[in-house]
Amino acid sequence: MQNSKNTASFLLLLCLLFFTSIGLTQHNDAKKIRDHEVVLDADGRLQPWTSYDNIIRWSLNFLQNCPTTKTTFGDDPWYLVTSKFNPDGTIRLKQNNPGSNVYWGVETLRKYYAYSGDETAFEPIKRLLERMLHYHTPTDWAWPDVPRTQDDRPDGEYTDEWGGVDKLCMAAIGYLNYYKLTGEEIYLKKMLSTSRTVLQHVQSGDANHSPLPFRVNFKTGDILAPYCSNMILAVNLIDELFLIDAPGFSKEELTAKKELLIKWILKYPMQNNFWAGYYEDVEANYENLNQQNPMETARYILRHQELDPDYKMHVPALIDWVKNRFGQTKHFGATSIREQDCCFKEMSSHTARYASIVAMWFGDSHDEIMREEARAAFALSTYSAYNKYSKNECAINYVGIGYDEPWFSDSYWDYLSHYFDGMAELPEMLPENKDHLFYSSSIVSSISYSKSRIEYTTFDSVGEEKIKLTFEPKVFADGKELPGSQWQFGDYRGVSNILRIKRIQARTVLIERKQ
Repeated sequence: MQNSKNTASFLLLLCLLFFTSIGLTQHNDAKKIRDHEVVLDADGRLQPWTSYDNIIRWSLNFLQNCPTTKTTFGDDPWYLVTSKFNPDGTIRLKQNNPGSNVYWGVETLRKYYAYSGDETAFEPIKRLLERMLHYHTPTDWAWPDVPRTQDDRPDGEYTDEWGGVDKLCMAAIGYLNYYKLTGEEIYLKKMLSTSRTVLQHVQSGDANHSPLPFRVNFKTGDILAPYCSNMILAVNLIDELFLIDAPGFSKEELTAKKELLIKWILKYPMQNNFWAGYYEDVEANYENLNQQNPMETARYILRHQELDPDYKMHVPALIDWVKNRFGQTKHFGATSIREQDCCFKEMSSHTARYASIVAMWFGDSHDEIMREEARAAFALSTYSAYNKYSKNECAINYVGIGYDEPWFSDSYWDYLSHYFDGMAELPEMLPENKDHLFYSSSIVSSISYSKSRIEYTTFDSVGEEKIKLTFEPKVFADGKELPGSQWQFGDYRGVSNILRIKRIQARTVLIERKQ
């Protein structure tokens, strides 16, 4: 009997030790997200595991030092050939989506260049753009002189006949912004040819047919998928044509087509939430909804509030819809966003996108709850970056905390851009004791940083900038001291030493230390 009691006591002790060890393991695992130890502040709020500046620089380091593979062009960086690779940094060939990469790549480049003055960041984007230029459609096709937005083989040769029409809009905007950065006329020319072809296909649309189709055969003109809720890209493209006073485009026609597109957006997806049609690697399915299109629509509306008199209702409704459908999972209080219904995985680019829209809504509404929501989501989005296989400050980034395999879109191009949009609203994301231009309403076509001095030139003569400084400034525009009514220096949303400039008919700004 005593032996039985001793045996039972021994087994009970083993069980206690076993479950205690499980509890300790679970506790330790709970303090780690992916490959990084969780960082919490004194109030238990999730913090980024490293600075946003590190994430951005290390990720761009990887692109600038990207491994290569043999193609008919020679040694091609992987981002010209495949959309994804393995988490350990070995190649994996998968259909490529250069159309969206051009757009998001240029978005990241233009913001990072203004922020850093680093001209080496141009190289990977230039290579991507040059490859796109090489493969425009023949002039006798149904959709003439447009870039091939898809490479299904993949082999670095963009010869597919089909593509996404919203991706044509993205590529055209990418071309234009690269022209604004560099002055290279070929990109303006190809932006105009792409725009002419796309806009001639705009129709009125209905609940099952968007004003522009989702997928088409560029050679035959056959419509492969009729519905895409991402029509805000076509609106954006028309905006750009207006701004550059594009030759060969009637202002009356552009106005009519823009109004048609906006009317369709507000009548259909804004009301029924059928936010379908974006991702290139999945079957076109009207029932497969995603977070990308509503969030990018909200971004446009926040930047062009005059076009939607109900934006104060629509923007928070879009944020809530995405959070409720794709953001039910939280980590340490931070909302984690999944991509789409048919790929229901937590991904950091989408978490960062969501955070950037919430931050912009905070900037408009001054709702501190939204500020904290954005701050926490941004922090969470850092934990998939610089995985355990990364070396020498070249970041291999998981797609997200719920998806391993790195994609050039989600892990790099369409990821880093959102951090800059966040900084514009939440300047606490900026590194301390460094000078950075972190927001401009215009393209910054040249910028130089030196000790106690910043000089930059913008494409547009009217605009606004935000710059974090380590010194008290004097400000000059086009060689003349800028009136005090056009700039402010001091605290901005709790962060000190922020310079805010409003330019009026001036393109070149010089900032020097006040003597």
